[in-house]
Amino acid sequence: MKNQRLFRIALAVACFVFAGLKAYSIAQGDYTWIDVFFMIAFLGFGIMYLVVLNKTKRP
Repeated sequence: MKNQRLFRIALAVACFVFAGLKAYSIAQGDYTWIDVFFMIAFLGFGIMYLVVLNKTKRP
């Protein structure tokens, strides 16, 4: 892929949005264990993409 940086930024934003939606669902009190698992997974993937973006910064 030619422009991986833009793609990784979009994936990181999407992961944090989905984690936020799951957190909102959990805060409302209507959740199961799979909602908690997906929230943690989306947070993990979002943080992973941020770390990869910081490592591949262009000078």
